Amino acid sequence: MKIFQDKARIIQLADKKMIEGWNAEMPLLFIGYIREKRITTYPKSVQKEVNAYLDDVLENSAIPMLLTALNNPDVEIRKNVAKSIVQVSENNPSMLKIALSHMEQASNDKNKEVSDAMKKALKNYQKYLKRLQTAAKRKQLAALRKKMDEIDTQFAEGQISDNNYIREQKNYLKLKREIELEEIVD
Repeated sequence: MKIFQDKARIIQLADKKMIEGWNAEMPLLFIGYIREKRITTYPKSVQKEVNAYLDDVLENSAIPMLLTALNNPDVEIRKNVAKSIVQVSENNPSMLKIALSHMEQASNDKNKEVSDAMKKALKNYQKYLKRLQTAAKRKQLAALRKKMDEIDTQFAEGQISDNNYIREQKNYLKLKREIELEEIVD
């Protein structure tokens, strides 16, 4: 285990020897997870050390392992890595950010299964990015939905004219359709 120590806390991460025994895609996922979800919870005094360690693991272990697996002459190894990457892209696509360039290269693999799997993983990642981009609009849509509930009640009670109701409903539906169109990835 690799240990980072602060006055109040001890942080343990997998060391290089342990990481080198993992499947080819796992070190990248580990690094992505630590950087996205965990590092902000660490004391400021060790964050720089952890980042330096993760950079070292990325450069000297994770990327070489992935490249070796994706360029392996054994088709089964490439298929297994591709399947794992697809599963990650379906469950937690944000973790793939670090491996995108290698995935794009592997999407041109000679083996159709590997190529298709990588293309699927890249498509899943693109969908994830689209959802992130439209998150603010979805939030706006939720607020508008609450407003529409009030307007529906007012309309039913006769407090709002037909034209005003239709205008508000149209605004809501336009925003909803805009979000749907933005999230579509070809």
